[in-house]
Amino acid sequence: MPLQEQTSLWSDTAIRMLDGYSGTLQAGEVLGMSETESTSSLLLLAVGGAGELAMNGDVCRIGASFACHAAQGTSFTLTSRSDELYYIAIAYRAVSIVGAAGDLPSYRKHPLQISFVQNMAAQTDWVRNAEKMIAKWRRGEGLECFHAHALLQSMIYELIMEYECGQGAAEFDMVDTVSSYISSNYRRNLELNELAAVAGCSVRQLQRRFKQAKQLGPMEYVIQLRMENASRMLRHTEASVGEIADRLGYRDMYYFSRAFKKHYGVSPLRYRLADVAKTDADYATALLQNVTASSYDSDRGPVVCHMRGEYAVTRPPVRIAVLDVQYADHLLALGSSPAGSVGSGSMSVDFPAYIREKLQGTELLGTYEYPDLSAVEELSPDLIVCTEVHDRHFARLSEIAPVLMFKRNENWQTILRLFGELTGKRAEAKRIIAHYHRRTALLSEELAPVLAGHSVALIRPLDSLIRVHSAAHRTGAVLYRDLGMPVPLFVADASDTAYHISVERLPAVQASHYFLLSNEAMQEGISATERRVIEMLDTGGSRHVHSVDAATWIGCYGPTGINGIVDQIEQALLGGSRPS
Repeated sequence: MPLQEQTSLWSDTAIRMLDGYSGTLQAGEVLGMSETESTSSLLLLAVGGAGELAMNGDVCRIGASFACHAAQGTSFTLTSRSDELYYIAIAYRAVSIVGAAGDLPSYRKHPLQISFVQNMAAQTDWVRNAEKMIAKWRRGEGLECFHAHALLQSMIYELIMEYECGQGAAEFDMVDTVSSYISSNYRRNLELNELAAVAGCSVRQLQRRFKQAKQLGPMEYVIQLRMENASRMLRHTEASVGEIADRLGYRDMYYFSRAFKKHYGVSPLRYRLADVAKTDADYATALLQNVTASSYDSDRGPVVCHMRGEYAVTRPPVRIAVLDVQYADHLLALGSSPAGSVGSGSMSVDFPAYIREKLQGTELLGTYEYPDLSAVEELSPDLIVCTEVHDRHFARLSEIAPVLMFKRNENWQTILRLFGELTGKRAEAKRIIAHYHRRTALLSEELAPVLAGHSVALIRPLDSLIRVHSAAHRTGAVLYRDLGMPVPLFVADASDTAYHISVERLPAVQASHYFLLSNEAMQEGISATERRVIEMLDTGGSRHVHSVDAATWIGCYGPTGINGIVDQIEQALLGGSRPS
Protein backbone atom coordinates (compact mmCIF):
# COMPACT_ATOMS: atom_id res chain seq x y z
CA MET A 1 0.00 0.00 0.00
CA PRO A 2 1.40 3.48 -0.87
CA LEU A 3 2.70 5.43 2.13
CA GLN A 4 0.28 8.31 1.56
CA GLU A 5 -2.67 5.91 1.54
CA GLN A 6 -1.52 4.18 4.73
CA THR A 7 -0.95 7.48 6.51
CA SER A 8 -4.50 8.53 5.66
CA LEU A 9 -5.85 5.47 7.51
CA TRP A 10 -5.03 7.45 10.65
CA SER A 11 -4.70 11.10 9.60
CA ASP A 12 -8.16 11.02 7.97
CA THR A 13 -9.73 9.28 10.98
CA ALA A 14 -11.46 11.29 13.71
CA ILE A 15 -12.13 10.00 17.25
CA ARG A 16 -15.31 11.37 18.85
CA MET A 17 -16.18 10.63 22.48
CA LEU A 18 -19.93 9.98 22.85
CA ASP A 19 -20.36 9.19 26.55
CA GLY A 20 -18.53 8.10 29.68
CA TYR A 21 -19.64 6.57 32.95
CA SER A 22 -18.29 4.53 35.86
CA GLY A 23 -19.65 2.22 38.51
CA THR A 24 -19.06 -0.73 40.82
CA LEU A 25 -20.21 -4.31 40.31
CA GLN A 26 -20.90 -6.43 43.38
CA ALA A 27 -20.22 -10.18 43.36
CA GLY A 28 -22.37 -11.83 40.68
CA GLU A 29 -23.56 -8.55 39.14
CA VAL A 30 -23.34 -8.17 35.36
CA LEU A 31 -22.59 -5.30 33.00
CA GLY A 32 -23.39 -6.11 29.38
CA MET A 33 -24.33 -5.04 25.91
CA SER A 34 -25.78 -6.96 22.96
CA GLU A 35 -24.77 -6.62 19.30
CA THR A 36 -27.85 -4.53 18.51
CA GLU A 37 -27.19 -2.23 21.48
CA SER A 38 -23.54 -1.79 20.49
CA THR A 39 -23.93 1.16 18.13
CA SER A 40 -20.53 2.62 19.01
CA SER A 41 -17.09 1.39 20.04
CA LEU A 42 -16.33 1.10 23.75
CA LEU A 43 -13.29 1.26 26.01
CA LEU A 44 -13.94 -0.70 29.18
CA LEU A 45 -11.49 -0.49 32.08
CA ALA A 46 -11.83 -2.44 35.32
CA VAL A 47 -9.70 -2.40 38.49
CA GLY A 48 -9.69 -3.61 42.05
CA GLY A 49 -11.30 -7.01 41.66
CA ALA A 50 -11.72 -10.12 39.55
CA GLY A 51 -14.30 -11.14 37.03
CA GLU A 52 -15.26 -12.90 33.86
CA LEU A 53 -15.57 -11.24 30.46
CA ALA A 54 -17.61 -12.88 27.71
CA MET A 55 -17.12 -11.18 24.36
CA ASN A 56 -18.67 -12.40 21.10
CA GLY A 57 -19.34 -15.76 22.74
CA ASP A 58 -15.82 -16.34 24.13
CA VAL A 59 -15.07 -16.21 27.85
CA CYS A 60 -11.86 -15.11 29.56
CA ARG A 61 -11.06 -14.66 33.23
CA ILE A 62 -10.13 -11.16 34.36
CA GLY A 63 -7.42 -10.48 36.92
CA ALA A 64 -6.86 -7.44 39.08
CA SER A 65 -7.13 -4.97 36.20
CA PHE A 66 -7.72 -5.00 32.47
CA ALA A 67 -8.66 -2.84 29.48
CA CYS A 68 -11.10 -4.06 26.85
CA HIS A 69 -11.61 -2.55 23.42
CA ALA A 70 -15.02 -3.55 22.05
CA ALA A 71 -15.49 -2.49 18.43
CA GLN A 72 -18.89 -1.37 17.22
CA GLY A 73 -21.26 -4.34 16.93
CA THR A 74 -19.47 -6.39 19.61
CA SER A 75 -21.55 -8.07 22.31
CA PHE A 76 -20.06 -8.51 25.80
CA THR A 77 -20.93 -9.23 29.42
CA LEU A 78 -18.69 -8.45 32.40
CA THR A 79 -19.50 -10.48 35.53
CA SER A 80 -17.92 -9.64 38.89
CA ARG A 81 -16.41 -12.60 40.77
CA SER A 82 -15.19 -10.55 43.75
CA ASP A 83 -16.81 -8.38 46.38
CA GLU A 84 -16.36 -5.27 44.27
CA LEU A 85 -15.20 -4.61 40.72
CA TYR A 86 -14.81 -0.95 39.75
CA TYR A 87 -15.23 -0.19 36.06
CA ILE A 88 -15.11 2.76 33.68
CA ALA A 89 -16.80 2.72 30.26
CA ILE A 90 -16.15 5.24 27.50
CA ALA A 91 -18.19 5.13 24.31
CA TYR A 92 -16.70 6.64 21.17
CA ARG A 93 -16.99 6.54 17.41
CA ALA A 94 -14.20 6.50 14.82
CA VAL A 95 -15.22 8.12 11.54
CA SER A 96 -13.50 9.34 8.40
CA ILE A 97 -13.08 13.08 8.18
CA VAL A 98 -15.33 14.84 5.68
CA GLY A 99 -13.67 14.66 2.27
CA ALA A 100 -11.78 11.46 3.10
CA ALA A 101 -12.81 7.90 2.25
CA GLY A 102 -16.10 7.00 3.92
CA ASP A 103 -15.75 3.76 5.87
CA LEU A 104 -12.87 2.51 7.94
CA PRO A 105 -10.93 -0.41 6.34
CA SER A 106 -11.09 -4.07 7.38
CA TYR A 107 -9.59 -5.18 10.71
CA ARG A 108 -6.06 -5.89 9.56
CA LYS A 109 -5.98 -2.51 7.85
CA HIS A 110 -7.34 -0.64 10.88
CA PRO A 111 -6.99 -1.83 14.51
CA LEU A 112 -9.97 0.31 15.59
CA GLN A 113 -12.20 -2.45 14.23
CA ILE A 114 -10.67 -5.15 16.44
CA SER A 115 -12.14 -6.26 19.76
CA PHE A 116 -9.52 -7.41 22.28
CA VAL A 117 -8.56 -7.53 25.94
CA GLN A 118 -5.32 -6.04 27.27
CA ASN A 119 -3.70 -6.55 30.68
CA MET A 120 -3.15 -3.02 32.03
CA ALA A 121 -1.13 -3.70 35.16
CA ALA A 122 1.62 -1.45 33.82
CA GLN A 123 -0.86 1.30 32.87
CA THR A 124 -2.42 2.37 36.16
CA ASP A 125 -2.51 5.98 34.95
CA TRP A 126 -5.15 4.94 32.38
CA VAL A 127 -7.79 4.85 35.11
CA ARG A 128 -6.82 8.30 36.36
CA ASN A 129 -6.90 9.70 32.82
CA ALA A 130 -10.21 7.99 32.10
CA GLU A 131 -11.77 9.59 35.19
CA LYS A 132 -10.37 12.98 34.14
CA MET A 133 -11.73 12.41 30.64
CA ILE A 134 -15.27 11.76 31.93
CA ALA A 135 -15.13 14.77 34.24
CA LYS A 136 -14.14 17.08 31.39
CA TRP A 137 -16.78 15.55 29.12
CA ARG A 138 -19.51 16.09 31.74
CA ARG A 139 -18.71 19.80 31.94
CA GLY A 140 -19.89 20.19 28.35
CA GLU A 141 -17.59 23.15 27.66
CA GLY A 142 -15.99 23.41 24.22
CA LEU A 143 -12.33 23.42 25.29
CA GLU A 144 -12.88 20.79 27.99
CA CYS A 145 -14.62 18.49 25.51
CA PHE A 146 -11.75 19.07 23.11
CA HIS A 147 -9.33 17.97 25.87
CA ALA A 148 -11.45 14.87 26.53
CA HIS A 149 -11.17 13.92 22.85
CA ALA A 150 -7.39 14.38 23.01
CA LEU A 151 -7.06 12.22 26.15
CA LEU A 152 -9.19 9.51 24.54
CA GLN A 153 -7.10 9.51 21.36
CA SER A 154 -3.90 9.21 23.42
CA MET A 155 -5.31 6.28 25.41
CA ILE A 156 -6.46 4.47 22.27
CA TYR A 157 -3.00 4.98 20.76
CA GLU A 158 -1.27 3.42 23.80
CA LEU A 159 -3.74 0.53 23.93
CA ILE A 160 -3.31 -0.33 20.24
CA MET A 161 0.48 -0.02 20.43
CA GLU A 162 0.59 -2.55 23.29
CA TYR A 163 -1.85 -4.80 21.48
CA GLU A 164 0.13 -4.76 18.23
CA CYS A 165 3.40 -5.44 20.04
CA GLY A 166 2.00 -8.84 20.89
CA GLN A 167 0.86 -8.39 24.49
CA GLY A 168 -2.82 -8.62 23.76
CA ALA A 169 -3.42 -10.18 20.34
CA ALA A 170 -4.42 -13.65 21.50
CA GLU A 171 -7.70 -13.73 19.62
CA PHE A 172 -6.28 -13.48 16.12
CA ASP A 173 -2.94 -15.04 17.07
CA MET A 174 -4.96 -18.22 17.64
CA VAL A 175 -5.79 -18.51 13.94
CA ASP A 176 -2.26 -17.51 12.95
CA THR A 177 -0.75 -20.08 15.33
CA VAL A 178 -3.01 -22.90 14.17
CA SER A 179 -2.59 -22.12 10.46
CA SER A 180 1.20 -22.05 10.91
CA TYR A 181 1.01 -25.36 12.79
CA ILE A 182 -1.07 -26.85 9.97
CA SER A 183 1.37 -25.52 7.35
CA SER A 184 4.19 -27.39 9.06
CA ASN A 185 2.27 -30.57 9.92
CA TYR A 186 -0.38 -31.06 7.21
CA ARG A 187 1.46 -34.19 6.02
CA ARG A 188 0.50 -35.91 9.30
CA ASN A 189 -2.91 -37.23 10.27
CA LEU A 190 -4.14 -34.10 12.06
CA GLU A 191 -7.32 -34.04 14.12
CA LEU A 192 -9.46 -31.18 15.40
CA ASN A 193 -8.73 -32.00 19.05
CA GLU A 194 -5.00 -31.64 18.40
CA LEU A 195 -5.48 -28.29 16.65
CA ALA A 196 -7.75 -27.01 19.44
CA ALA A 197 -5.07 -27.96 21.98
CA VAL A 198 -2.53 -25.94 19.98
CA ALA A 199 -4.90 -22.97 20.06
CA GLY A 200 -5.72 -23.41 23.73
CA CYS A 201 -9.47 -23.32 23.18
CA SER A 202 -12.42 -25.59 22.51
CA VAL A 203 -13.01 -27.26 19.14
CA ARG A 204 -16.12 -25.13 18.62
CA GLN A 205 -14.27 -21.87 19.31
CA LEU A 206 -11.45 -22.86 16.96
CA GLN A 207 -13.82 -23.76 14.13
CA ARG A 208 -15.75 -20.52 14.47
CA ARG A 209 -12.71 -18.23 14.66
CA PHE A 210 -10.83 -20.07 11.94
CA LYS A 211 -13.76 -19.91 9.55
CA GLN A 212 -14.30 -16.24 10.35
CA ALA A 213 -10.66 -15.43 9.48
CA LYS A 214 -10.11 -17.77 6.49
CA GLN A 215 -13.61 -18.54 5.20
CA LEU A 216 -13.05 -22.29 5.65
CA GLY A 217 -12.67 -24.68 8.57
CA PRO A 218 -9.33 -25.92 9.93
CA MET A 219 -9.66 -29.42 8.43
CA GLU A 220 -10.70 -27.92 5.09
CA TYR A 221 -7.53 -25.83 5.33
CA VAL A 222 -5.49 -29.01 5.84
CA ILE A 223 -6.98 -30.52 2.67
CA GLN A 224 -6.45 -27.30 0.73
CA LEU A 225 -2.73 -27.22 1.61
CA ARG A 226 -2.35 -30.88 0.70
CA MET A 227 -4.05 -30.39 -2.67
CA GLU A 228 -2.11 -27.23 -3.50
CA ASN A 229 1.17 -28.99 -2.83
CA ALA A 230 0.03 -32.08 -4.74
CA SER A 231 -0.74 -29.82 -7.70
CA ARG A 232 2.73 -28.25 -7.56
CA MET A 233 4.45 -31.62 -7.34
CA LEU A 234 2.42 -33.01 -10.25
CA ARG A 235 3.16 -29.98 -12.45
CA HIS A 236 6.78 -29.31 -11.62
CA THR A 237 8.41 -32.61 -10.55
CA GLU A 238 8.69 -36.14 -11.86
CA ALA A 239 7.54 -37.76 -8.59
CA SER A 240 5.06 -40.58 -9.06
CA VAL A 241 1.48 -40.33 -7.79
CA GLY A 242 2.32 -42.88 -5.09
CA GLU A 243 5.35 -40.88 -3.93
CA ILE A 244 3.31 -37.68 -3.77
CA ALA A 245 0.55 -39.39 -1.80
CA ASP A 246 3.12 -40.73 0.68
CA ARG A 247 4.79 -37.33 1.11
CA LEU A 248 1.44 -35.67 1.80
CA GLY A 249 0.46 -38.13 4.50
CA TYR A 250 -2.19 -40.21 2.72
CA ARG A 251 -2.42 -43.83 3.79
CA ASP A 252 -2.47 -45.12 0.19
CA MET A 253 -2.39 -43.87 -3.39
CA TYR A 254 -6.03 -44.73 -4.06
CA TYR A 255 -7.36 -42.70 -1.11
CA PHE A 256 -5.21 -39.75 -2.24
CA SER A 257 -6.48 -40.08 -5.83
CA ARG A 258 -10.11 -39.96 -4.65
CA ALA A 259 -9.42 -36.88 -2.51
CA PHE A 260 -7.57 -35.19 -5.38
CA LYS A 261 -10.38 -35.88 -7.86
CA LYS A 262 -12.95 -34.52 -5.41
CA HIS A 263 -10.93 -31.30 -5.10
CA TYR A 264 -9.90 -30.75 -8.75
CA GLY A 265 -12.45 -32.80 -10.66
CA VAL A 266 -9.89 -35.09 -12.34
CA SER A 267 -7.50 -37.80 -11.20
CA PRO A 268 -3.85 -36.87 -10.42
CA LEU A 269 -2.56 -38.60 -13.57
CA ARG A 270 -5.06 -36.88 -15.84
CA TYR A 271 -4.27 -33.57 -14.13
CA ARG A 272 -0.55 -34.00 -14.89
CA LEU A 273 -1.12 -35.01 -18.52
CA ALA A 274 -3.63 -32.21 -19.11
CA ASP A 275 -1.26 -29.65 -17.62
CA VAL A 276 1.54 -30.70 -19.96
CA ALA A 277 -0.79 -30.54 -22.97
CA LYS A 278 -2.32 -27.15 -22.21
CA THR A 279 0.71 -25.21 -20.92
CA ASP A 280 1.70 -23.73 -24.27
CA ALA A 281 -1.90 -22.96 -25.28
CA ASP A 282 -2.69 -21.30 -21.95
CA TYR A 283 0.52 -19.29 -22.14
CA ALA A 284 -0.28 -18.06 -25.64
CA THR A 285 -3.80 -17.06 -24.59
CA ALA A 286 -2.54 -15.24 -21.51
CA LEU A 287 0.04 -13.35 -23.54
CA LEU A 288 -2.50 -12.27 -26.12
CA GLN A 289 -4.73 -10.95 -23.34
CA ASN A 290 -1.78 -9.00 -21.94
CA VAL A 291 -0.83 -7.06 -25.06
CA THR A 292 1.84 -5.05 -23.23
CA ALA A 293 4.08 -8.13 -22.89
CA SER A 294 3.21 -10.97 -25.24
CA SER A 295 4.08 -12.65 -28.52
CA TYR A 296 2.45 -14.50 -31.39
CA ASP A 297 3.62 -16.36 -34.46
CA SER A 298 3.19 -14.85 -37.91
CA ASP A 299 4.31 -15.57 -41.47
CA ARG A 300 7.28 -13.27 -40.84
CA GLY A 301 8.23 -15.12 -37.63
CA PRO A 302 7.61 -14.34 -33.95
CA VAL A 303 6.05 -10.95 -33.17
CA VAL A 304 6.71 -9.44 -29.72
CA CYS A 305 4.03 -7.11 -28.33
CA HIS A 306 5.16 -4.39 -25.93
CA MET A 307 3.86 -1.15 -24.40
CA ARG A 308 4.59 0.90 -27.52
CA GLY A 309 3.63 -1.50 -30.28
CA GLU A 310 4.86 -4.70 -31.94
CA TYR A 311 8.28 -5.92 -33.07
CA ALA A 312 8.64 -8.62 -35.73
CA VAL A 313 11.67 -10.87 -35.15
CA THR A 314 12.80 -11.50 -38.73
CA ARG A 315 16.25 -12.45 -37.44
CA PRO A 316 17.71 -12.45 -33.91
CA PRO A 317 19.28 -9.06 -33.04
CA VAL A 318 23.04 -9.25 -32.48
CA ARG A 319 23.71 -6.00 -30.59
CA ILE A 320 21.11 -5.42 -27.87
CA ALA A 321 21.21 -2.43 -25.46
CA VAL A 322 19.26 -2.84 -22.20
CA LEU A 323 18.29 0.04 -19.91
CA ASP A 324 17.41 -2.17 -16.93
CA VAL A 325 19.96 -4.60 -15.54
CA GLN A 326 17.31 -7.33 -15.15
CA TYR A 327 17.28 -7.64 -18.95
CA ALA A 328 21.05 -8.22 -18.97
CA ASP A 329 20.36 -11.06 -16.53
CA HIS A 330 17.77 -12.56 -18.92
CA LEU A 331 20.16 -12.48 -21.86
CA LEU A 332 23.01 -14.02 -19.87
CA ALA A 333 20.74 -16.83 -18.67
CA LEU A 334 19.99 -17.64 -22.32
CA GLY A 335 23.68 -17.74 -23.21
CA SER A 336 23.79 -14.29 -24.84
CA SER A 337 25.35 -11.04 -23.71
CA PRO A 338 24.08 -7.48 -24.23
CA ALA A 339 26.25 -5.07 -26.20
CA GLY A 340 25.46 -2.43 -23.60
CA SER A 341 23.67 -2.24 -20.25
CA VAL A 342 22.99 0.26 -17.50
CA GLY A 343 24.59 -0.41 -14.13
CA SER A 344 23.77 0.44 -10.53
CA GLY A 345 25.23 2.68 -7.85
CA SER A 346 25.37 6.39 -7.08
CA MET A 347 28.94 7.39 -6.18
CA SER A 348 30.44 4.88 -8.62
CA VAL A 349 28.41 3.08 -11.29
CA ASP A 350 29.11 -0.55 -12.17
CA PHE A 351 27.34 -3.76 -13.04
CA PRO A 352 25.94 -5.82 -10.12
CA ALA A 353 28.59 -8.06 -8.59
CA TYR A 354 26.66 -11.28 -9.24
CA ILE A 355 26.87 -10.87 -13.06
CA ARG A 356 29.78 -8.43 -13.39
CA GLU A 357 32.28 -11.03 -14.55
CA LYS A 358 30.00 -12.15 -17.40
CA LEU A 359 29.58 -8.55 -18.62
CA GLN A 360 33.24 -7.75 -19.17
CA GLY A 361 32.66 -7.08 -22.89
CA THR A 362 29.49 -5.04 -22.27
CA GLU A 363 29.51 -1.23 -22.48
CA LEU A 364 28.26 0.68 -19.43
CA LEU A 365 25.31 2.94 -20.33
CA GLY A 366 24.78 4.96 -17.15
CA THR A 367 22.12 3.92 -14.62
CA TYR A 368 18.49 2.84 -14.79
CA GLU A 369 17.27 6.24 -13.58
CA TYR A 370 19.80 8.21 -15.65
CA PRO A 371 20.73 6.30 -18.83
CA ASP A 372 23.59 7.74 -20.90
CA LEU A 373 21.79 8.32 -24.23
CA SER A 374 24.97 9.45 -25.97
CA ALA A 375 26.64 6.17 -25.04
CA VAL A 376 23.61 4.28 -26.35
CA GLU A 377 23.88 6.15 -29.65
CA GLU A 378 27.63 5.46 -29.96
CA LEU A 379 26.94 1.75 -29.34
CA SER A 380 24.87 1.48 -32.57
CA PRO A 381 22.61 -1.31 -31.25
CA ASP A 382 20.22 -3.42 -33.34
CA LEU A 383 17.60 -3.30 -30.56
CA ILE A 384 16.97 -1.33 -27.33
CA VAL A 385 14.99 -2.79 -24.41
CA CYS A 386 13.70 -0.41 -21.71
CA THR A 387 10.85 0.09 -19.22
CA GLU A 388 8.02 2.60 -18.81
CA VAL A 389 10.37 4.76 -16.73
CA HIS A 390 12.20 5.60 -19.97
CA ASP A 391 9.05 6.74 -21.75
CA ARG A 392 10.33 10.34 -21.89
CA HIS A 393 13.36 9.10 -23.88
CA PHE A 394 11.34 6.96 -26.28
CA ALA A 395 11.44 9.36 -29.24
CA ARG A 396 15.21 9.78 -29.12
CA LEU A 397 15.84 6.06 -28.52
CA SER A 398 13.62 5.20 -31.50
CA GLU A 399 15.89 7.29 -33.74
CA ILE A 400 18.81 5.04 -32.72
CA ALA A 401 17.20 1.58 -33.07
CA PRO A 402 13.89 -0.30 -32.64
CA VAL A 403 12.73 -0.06 -29.01
CA LEU A 404 10.88 -2.60 -26.87
CA MET A 405 9.27 -1.16 -23.72
CA PHE A 406 8.00 -3.42 -20.92
CA LYS A 407 6.61 -2.72 -17.46
CA ARG A 408 9.46 -2.95 -15.02
CA ASN A 409 7.48 -5.18 -12.65
CA GLU A 410 6.38 -7.59 -15.37
CA ASN A 411 6.73 -11.23 -14.34
CA TRP A 412 10.31 -12.37 -15.00
CA GLN A 413 9.13 -15.64 -16.54
CA THR A 414 7.02 -13.74 -19.10
CA ILE A 415 10.01 -11.58 -20.04
CA LEU A 416 12.33 -14.59 -20.26
CA ARG A 417 9.94 -16.31 -22.68
CA LEU A 418 9.87 -13.16 -24.83
CA PHE A 419 13.67 -12.94 -24.78
CA GLY A 420 13.65 -16.58 -25.89
CA GLU A 421 11.55 -15.50 -28.89
CA LEU A 422 13.93 -12.60 -29.61
CA THR A 423 17.09 -14.70 -29.52
CA GLY A 424 15.73 -17.88 -31.07
CA LYS A 425 16.06 -19.76 -27.77
CA ARG A 426 12.44 -20.54 -26.95
CA ALA A 427 13.22 -24.09 -25.74
CA GLU A 428 16.02 -22.88 -23.45
CA ALA A 429 13.71 -20.30 -21.84
CA LYS A 430 11.11 -22.99 -21.15
CA ARG A 431 13.79 -25.25 -19.65
CA ILE A 432 14.99 -22.51 -17.26
CA ILE A 433 11.45 -21.79 -16.06
CA ALA A 434 10.63 -25.50 -15.59
CA HIS A 435 13.86 -25.98 -13.60
CA TYR A 436 12.96 -23.05 -11.33
CA HIS A 437 9.48 -24.42 -10.62
CA ARG A 438 10.86 -27.87 -9.86
CA ARG A 439 13.54 -26.45 -7.58
CA THR A 440 11.19 -24.23 -5.58
CA ALA A 441 8.58 -27.00 -5.28
CA LEU A 442 11.16 -29.37 -3.76
CA LEU A 443 12.75 -26.69 -1.57
CA SER A 444 9.32 -25.69 -0.28
CA GLU A 445 8.88 -29.24 1.02
CA GLU A 446 12.24 -29.08 2.81
CA LEU A 447 11.52 -25.69 4.38
CA ALA A 448 8.05 -26.60 5.72
CA PRO A 449 9.24 -28.56 8.80
CA VAL A 450 12.04 -26.06 9.48
CA LEU A 451 9.54 -23.20 9.57
CA ALA A 452 7.10 -25.08 11.80
CA GLY A 453 4.97 -22.39 13.41
CA HIS A 454 7.29 -19.58 12.27
CA SER A 455 6.42 -16.80 9.83
CA VAL A 456 8.93 -15.01 7.60
CA ALA A 457 8.97 -11.23 7.01
CA LEU A 458 10.62 -9.27 4.21
CA ILE A 459 11.47 -5.76 5.46
CA ARG A 460 13.44 -2.77 4.22
CA PRO A 461 14.47 0.12 6.54
CA LEU A 462 14.06 3.56 4.94
CA ASP A 463 14.94 6.99 6.32
CA SER A 464 12.48 6.89 9.22
CA LEU A 465 10.11 4.07 8.30
CA ILE A 466 10.06 0.33 7.72
CA ARG A 467 8.68 -1.10 4.49
CA VAL A 468 7.13 -4.53 5.12
CA HIS A 469 6.71 -6.33 1.78
CA SER A 470 3.76 -8.57 1.02
CA ALA A 471 3.27 -11.49 -1.37
CA ALA A 472 2.17 -8.96 -4.01
CA HIS A 473 5.75 -7.67 -4.20
CA ARG A 474 7.81 -9.42 -6.88
CA THR A 475 10.51 -10.52 -4.40
CA GLY A 476 7.88 -11.28 -1.76
CA ALA A 477 6.26 -13.60 -4.29
CA VAL A 478 9.44 -15.71 -4.31
CA LEU A 479 9.18 -16.22 -0.55
CA TYR A 480 5.44 -16.58 -0.13
CA ARG A 481 4.16 -17.90 -3.46
CA ASP A 482 7.03 -19.88 -4.96
CA LEU A 483 8.50 -21.24 -1.69
CA GLY A 484 5.25 -21.30 0.28
CA MET A 485 6.68 -19.61 3.38
CA PRO A 486 4.21 -18.59 6.11
CA VAL A 487 3.26 -14.91 5.73
CA PRO A 488 3.13 -12.78 8.91
CA LEU A 489 -0.46 -12.04 9.88
CA PHE A 490 0.48 -8.35 9.76
CA VAL A 491 0.59 -8.43 5.93
CA ALA A 492 -1.26 -11.68 5.23
CA ASP A 493 -4.19 -9.94 3.53
CA ALA A 494 -2.27 -7.07 1.94
CA SER A 495 -3.19 -6.53 -1.69
CA ASP A 496 -0.45 -3.93 -2.11
CA THR A 497 3.24 -4.63 -2.54
CA ALA A 498 4.29 -3.15 0.81
CA TYR A 499 3.04 -1.72 4.09
CA HIS A 500 4.89 1.22 5.70
CA ILE A 501 5.17 1.42 9.47
CA SER A 502 7.21 3.37 12.01
CA VAL A 503 10.22 1.71 13.61
CA GLU A 504 8.35 1.60 16.93
CA ARG A 505 5.61 -0.58 15.41
CA LEU A 506 8.05 -3.20 14.03
CA PRO A 507 7.32 -5.68 16.89
CA ALA A 508 3.72 -5.79 15.63
CA VAL A 509 4.90 -7.77 12.58
CA GLN A 510 5.59 -10.70 14.95
CA ALA A 511 7.71 -12.78 12.57
CA SER A 512 10.30 -15.36 13.59
CA HIS A 513 12.58 -14.80 10.59
CA TYR A 514 13.31 -11.39 9.07
CA PHE A 515 14.99 -10.99 5.70
CA LEU A 516 16.30 -7.45 6.07
CA LEU A 517 16.87 -5.69 2.76
CA SER A 518 20.01 -3.76 3.66
CA ASN A 519 20.95 -0.50 1.94
CA GLU A 520 24.52 -0.77 3.22
CA ALA A 521 26.08 -1.36 -0.22
CA MET A 522 24.19 1.52 -1.84
CA GLN A 523 24.78 3.97 1.02
CA GLU A 524 28.31 2.72 1.73
CA GLY A 525 27.36 2.11 5.34
CA ILE A 526 24.45 1.17 7.60
CA SER A 527 21.94 3.96 8.24
CA ALA A 528 20.78 4.91 11.72
CA THR A 529 17.32 3.43 10.99
CA GLU A 530 18.80 0.14 9.82
CA ARG A 531 21.08 -0.07 12.85
CA ARG A 532 18.12 0.56 15.15
CA VAL A 533 16.08 -2.16 13.43
CA ILE A 534 18.90 -4.69 13.84
CA GLU A 535 19.25 -3.81 17.54
CA MET A 536 15.50 -4.26 18.05
CA LEU A 537 15.35 -7.64 16.33
CA ASP A 538 18.72 -9.22 17.06
CA THR A 539 18.11 -9.93 20.75
CA GLY A 540 19.36 -13.52 20.80
CA GLY A 541 15.83 -14.88 21.32
CA SER A 542 13.52 -16.68 18.92
CA ARG A 543 13.84 -14.01 16.21
CA HIS A 544 16.39 -14.46 13.43
CA VAL A 545 17.64 -11.62 11.24
CA HIS A 546 19.12 -12.35 7.80
CA SER A 547 20.64 -9.24 6.20
CA VAL A 548 20.67 -9.32 2.38
CA ASP A 549 21.64 -6.75 -0.23
CA ALA A 550 18.61 -4.63 -1.18
CA ALA A 551 20.02 -3.72 -4.60
CA THR A 552 20.29 -7.39 -5.56
CA TRP A 553 17.02 -8.57 -4.03
CA ILE A 554 14.96 -5.66 -5.38
CA GLY A 555 16.70 -4.64 -8.61
CA CYS A 556 18.23 -7.79 -10.09
CA TYR A 557 15.03 -9.40 -11.22
CA GLY A 558 16.15 -11.94 -13.80
CA PRO A 559 16.52 -15.74 -13.64
CA THR A 560 20.10 -15.58 -12.34
CA GLY A 561 19.19 -13.02 -9.68
CA ILE A 562 16.03 -14.85 -8.63
CA ASN A 563 17.86 -18.16 -8.29
CA GLY A 564 20.54 -16.32 -6.31
CA ILE A 565 17.83 -15.13 -3.92
CA VAL A 566 16.61 -18.71 -3.56
CA ASP A 567 20.22 -19.78 -2.85
CA GLN A 568 20.48 -17.23 -0.03
CA ILE A 569 17.13 -18.26 1.43
CA GLU A 570 18.18 -21.90 1.37
CA GLN A 571 21.51 -21.11 3.04
CA ALA A 572 19.90 -18.88 5.70
CA LEU A 573 17.13 -21.29 6.70
CA LEU A 574 18.70 -24.69 6.03
CA GLY A 575 22.44 -23.90 6.17
CA GLY A 576 24.58 -26.92 6.77
CA SER A 577 21.64 -28.89 8.22
CA ARG A 578 20.11 -29.63 4.83
CA PRO A 579 19.47 -33.35 4.47
CA SER A 580 21.55 -35.12 1.83
